[in-house]
Amino acid sequence: MPAESRKKTPKRPLRQAKQPRSKATVNAIVEAAARILADDGWQGVNTNAIARRAGVSVGSVYEYFPDKQAILAVIIDRHLAEGEDMLADAANGLAGGMAIDDIVSALVFGFIRLHEDDPRLHRALASEAPISAAQRKRIAALRSKIVTLVADVLSEHVDEAELKATLLVDTADALAHRWIVDEVGLPASADIMIAQASKMLKGYLSG
Repeated sequence: MPAESRKKTPKRPLRQAKQPRSKATVNAIVEAAARILADDGWQGVNTNAIARRAGVSVGSVYEYFPDKQAILAVIIDRHLAEGEDMLADAANGLAGGMAIDDIVSALVFGFIRLHEDDPRLHRALASEAPISAAQRKRIAALRSKIVTLVADVLSEHVDEAELKATLLVDTADALAHRWIVDEVGLPASADIMIAQASKMLKGYLSG
């Protein structure tokens, strides 16, 4: 996840987009900023570049956002929302009575697929972009919910379920990040990564 910023919490958009045209403009601005962030890093993000890429005037950018930090706040919020959607999907897929192998496979699959979605943007958010205290708290809450979910279904099979769930979640997250976002590690397809990581973590639980 992104390194914590020393700056104040980013300001939110100035004008709320309610009409379809306004919403389309805001989405174009946010998407343009995300693409610049992914391609050029945080230092490459500025309002002039965002306006050019979005196909709008600089005035239109400032109509909705006071600065690039406010646009970044929306990018991070959307990125976190994807993680929360993944958690909701996992909650629907994990249930009592599942075998350990299925629990591990579902967990690894979720993290690999999450990191596969726009890895360059994920890399920039993780290594360069500043993050607010509120967003850091949201990240911690998301991780805690995933650990709790996995611990609940593991508790039928193992002792110290919370400890083991924490190790599973953090390992799956770290491996997915390293292999896909940092582009270091296994030179293999996502399916092979999922199979190999699942095999390793199943071995840990069975041991």
